[in-house]
Amino acid sequence: MKIIKTFSVFIISLLLLMMIYINTSFPEGMSVLTHYVFGDGEKLELKSNYIPNSPVIIKSLKSMKVGQTKVIRFKQYKDWRLSYALNPFRLKKLKNGFEIYQYIKFDTTGNIYTIVNILGVKIKIYDNWVNLLNPTPYMLTYSHTY
Repeated sequence: MKIIKTFSVFIISLLLLMMIYINTSFPEGMSVLTHYVFGDGEKLELKSNYIPNSPVIIKSLKSMKVGQTKVIRFKQYKDWRLSYALNPFRLKKLKNGFEIYQYIKFDTTGNIYTIVNILGVKIKIYDNWVNLLNPTPYMLTYSHTY
């Protein structure tokens, strides 16, 4: 019984350390996850200084026309930080900026996973685990003007 308690404390401690690391290194992803687990379904207007500098966003916008909306999907290694918050998402190019919107609802089938890259150690986490916490889906938006 003592081994089980020790193991449980270890796992909880490990998860807390991961959350602290992810919150400081990938704040957008932590905002999305926190709002999903603890939110009430209200829209989240994501705040981020990083998103306009994301290589995925920059590359996508270059190939789009003003007024065009496109579903963006990408390999995580192309932008680890953005992938923890949004993948896929809808991107709309504006004359002087862009908008992102996406309905956030994690997979329930157990077929979709996210690779969490922590200091070069890659951990596969299936997206359906979060449903054990009875989360509430919501609409996420982000807006940026130049």
